[in-house]
Amino acid sequence: MRIRATVAAATAAALSAALAVTALAVPAAGADQDDSASKFSNFDINHDWLDYTVGVEAAKKRVIPISATVTDPSGIKSVSFELRHGDDPATADGMITAPATCHAINEITSWCEALLYADPKANLHSNALAGLWLLSSTAVDGDGNVTRSDGLDTATFARIKRTTYMTQTDATPEPVTKGKNLTVKAQMTVASWEKNKNVPLIGHQVLLQYRKGTSGAFVTLKKLKTDRNGWAKATVKATADGAYRYTFAGTNLTLPAAGWTDYVDVK
Repeated sequence: MRIRATVAAATAAALSAALAVTALAVPAAGADQDDSASKFSNFDINHDWLDYTVGVEAAKKRVIPISATVTDPSGIKSVSFELRHGDDPATADGMITAPATCHAINEITSWCEALLYADPKANLHSNALAGLWLLSSTAVDGDGNVTRSDGLDTATFARIKRTTYMTQTDATPEPVTKGKNLTVKAQMTVASWEKNKNVPLIGHQVLLQYRKGTSGAFVTLKKLKTDRNGWAKATVKATADGAYRYTFAGTNLTLPAAGWTDYVDVK
């Protein structure tokens, strides 16, 4: 067996450093060798959904499909995929791995897919694991040679984020007299992988939005931050019949969310 490694160049602005190549297997004496490393292409992570973003709930595992086309002059014997949290495999604090099922396209090329599971009760034991997870791919060719692709490009990472939730927006009093104050509130929660339940999302900016009548675009009335219990609460003047809602844009670690609207009659 011969071990070979390839590194993909970084192209995303947020990923500016290339990873060091690490050999994971020990060569066996007397194995056949060839001069060409296996080549990986056409990576697809979570079906490219929202820039490879995966939302994981507080206590429910989430499947992450990953696939690639793999080519080697000796053919492809097996492929596996690994997501890790941290640049260095030796010091990574999170790891998700799975073997792939490969389907031969021709004698030298296969399409390989694996289902990796992000699980708060197993490999997502900490909220600190939210964020960028890098992809490594390992292929064994028909001669037993191993190639590890451990690099960065626009397709070789997943964004694993905590899910967020916004309650139904509540505007009171209803109905309201034109020109009088309305109090509009909603609560935000976020999945805690550590506690396996949803907890208040504290100190994050949300938008209070309004739409006059029953159609048209929403406009932002106020920007405010959630309190220590995850509540957003604001006072506005009632001007005309319309719907109010709160929205949250999300972060690098959390998914966006929007509350159901509350339609208010103005007398």
